[in-house]
Amino acid sequence: MAPISSDGFQAQNDASDTTVSISGTSAGVTAGGAGLPGSLIILAPDGTEALRLDGLGAIQRIGNNGNAGDLSLHDASDRDTISLAGATAVLRLGTNGNGGDLEVRDSAGRTVMNMQSSNATLQVGASGNAGDVTVRDGAGQPALEFRGHSATLTVGTTGNEGDLVVRDGSNRDVLHFNAANASLRIGSTGNEGDLSIRDSANREVLQFDANYAVMRIGSTGNEGDLIVRDGANREVFHVDGNNAWVRIGSTGNEGDLAIRDASNREVFHFNAENAVLRIGTAGNEGDISVRDAADREVMQFDANYAVLRVGAAGNEGDIICRDDAGNESIHLNGGSGDIILRNADLAEQFDVDAAVLADAGTVMVLGPNGTLQPCCTEQDTRVIGVVAGGGNYKPGIIMDHREVDDGRRVPIAMVGKVSCRVDARKGAIRAGDLLTTSATTGCAMRTGPDAAGAIIGKAMTGLPDGTGLVDMIVCLT
Repeated sequence: MAPISSDGFQAQNDASDTTVSISGTSAGVTAGGAGLPGSLIILAPDGTEALRLDGLGAIQRIGNNGNAGDLSLHDASDRDTISLAGATAVLRLGTNGNGGDLEVRDSAGRTVMNMQSSNATLQVGASGNAGDVTVRDGAGQPALEFRGHSATLTVGTTGNEGDLVVRDGSNRDVLHFNAANASLRIGSTGNEGDLSIRDSANREVLQFDANYAVMRIGSTGNEGDLIVRDGANREVFHVDGNNAWVRIGSTGNEGDLAIRDASNREVFHFNAENAVLRIGTAGNEGDISVRDAADREVMQFDANYAVLRVGAAGNEGDIICRDDAGNESIHLNGGSGDIILRNADLAEQFDVDAAVLADAGTVMVLGPNGTLQPCCTEQDTRVIGVVAGGGNYKPGIIMDHREVDDGRRVPIAMVGKVSCRVDARKGAIRAGDLLTTSATTGCAMRTGPDAAGAIIGKAMTGLPDGTGLVDMIVCLT
């Protein structure tokens, strides 16, 4: 080596090429030259290489077998801010008072990977270069993938199903996505789970509350609905919070509601197809119990004994039946123990002769074959009564009623009040007159006590002349 100036040295090879240059002016050392890569080797006390700078491979190697290498960079305050530790294979960035960051840029100079210690953040990707993170399993398959371009997290792959587990401060598994059985489990022993979904106004509109086993849908200002559709996209189940109703079924898919007991028996069934509510089944009889505001059982359907009970101590029961005009026609009054019939007479059905017209109010007699026919003889002892339902009165009770629709059975008033066809041409009819059969078909006429055995009743209203209807009290004598 020979000096080249007052502040430097120069070393040359056999070909007089400068291979090592030390400059005091620039405080620099240059090793190597054209066609001759340079190296800088620093030896440990035992003579082994502890530090090598190799120009051929552009490699810096620190440490050697038995002597792990470290690289330490200090900031202006002499703090160890970057440390490469060969012994532990660790890269450490930052130190107390000077947080570390790691930034990686792509060929366009965009920061596509940024680890920031100040907010413990890893950012991957940049505008124009979406970021991805892929973690592979032992078979080299992507088992965990974060996809920035599609905002997707994929966990698991073929042959290696994925799970996502979140633990609380007590290391309890409180949130678990299990791909093997397609389940989401929220909560654990000692830490019940909840699922809360909020709308754009930050209102909690959907909440699953495991502590009380409750699902709440809707909130103030945003009513809740639950809708289930069938395979044809028909709305077959709709819980409407705004109107407080539940609708089951749709056009082409009738709805049913079935409730089963602990033995899996269908004990409660709403069947929309047949408009039927069925309660109870074999081995579990059904009951309906209705209570008043004082919690008294005031109505009970007891299937075991085929009994309907209405009323309770302190709240007497009533059953009211109305006609198609809304008028009360039958009233069972539990308070007084009365059966109140708004209509007039007690009638019983009889067969009539074929081809006989027997309108309401017609006076009927027994025919030769035991069927009824309109009267046509004065003071006929074969008289049975008057066809009920004419004028002002309808029958309150009809006995021997048979469900036939051939017009061959009519109700005959036996007791009570009835409107009766009369003929007053042989004598005006006054209230209180006795009535019997007349020669005018189906009509009664005035008579006296001498018509015993043919008297059908006593007139309540009169008719001065001609034919018409009068009200009559039935009293066959």
